[in-house]
Amino acid sequence: MGVNGIKTGQYMGESYQERLSKITDKNAASAFQAAYAKKMAGSTDYISAISKAYSTGRAGATNFADAFPQYNVVTHVGNADISSSNWQRNDFPFWEYFQKNTSADALNDWKPVGENPPQTRGDLQRNYSSVGSGQIAILIPESLQQKMDADPAYARKIIAKLQEWKEDYDRWDNTVAASFGGNVAEHQAGKSYVFDLDEDGNVRNCTVTGPGRLTGPTKEEMERFKAEQAKKWERRVKYIQILNESANGRKIQEQENLRFFQSRLERRMDLLQ
Repeated sequence: MGVNGIKTGQYMGESYQERLSKITDKNAASAFQAAYAKKMAGSTDYISAISKAYSTGRAGATNFADAFPQYNVVTHVGNADISSSNWQRNDFPFWEYFQKNTSADALNDWKPVGENPPQTRGDLQRNYSSVGSGQIAILIPESLQQKMDADPAYARKIIAKLQEWKEDYDRWDNTVAASFGGNVAEHQAGKSYVFDLDEDGNVRNCTVTGPGRLTGPTKEEMERFKAEQAKKWERRVKYIQILNESANGRKIQEQENLRFFQSRLERRMDLLQ
């Protein structure tokens, strides 16, 4: 099964087992399994609809700005050479890639100092917050950009590959957010991304930020979320009972959420046209 040469049985460019084996957090693993099942079933539930809408561009897009019109997209063409271990550090200065005058190879010589610091460190929080929401920065090798410029059909294939990867990621990440009681529409709208592509257009490295932090809950946040959910449970019982009075309660709620989200997205798209 595939679309435009993409193996849709994969998730974020890997097989189910390859990706799942890398997830150590139980909640994230459970969310990944749910997200994968939704993708394979072609689900159009609320989370899937939001994730798809934010990864859908203008028809026939041959450049990344048209591929992601909901975002402010900056592309850096050059030869980035950054190890995954450096990229995954919380203090790796990925935020510099959101600046237009930063070259793709600007951070090739960056070296970590000491142990990986926590995301909650004050200076890192300020750097994460400086990115803001609705931004995408893409590092693309010169050889790949040349191929895309020379062949629009090939460019569309590369763009479709990145769109699918992002949709997969968002479906998973939004499922995690929902499991902690987060507002999925606000969570999605608050994200920004850095994609480091290899010569075949695959995502080699990626960092995603939410409002003031890297996405994905830290251990401290998970404990806080659990405590907050316990406190809120008693207040939520009555609301849940009201929804359960009708077998369609949850479906009605999702339809209302989806209509609200779609109206917001349409207004944003109108502003971009």
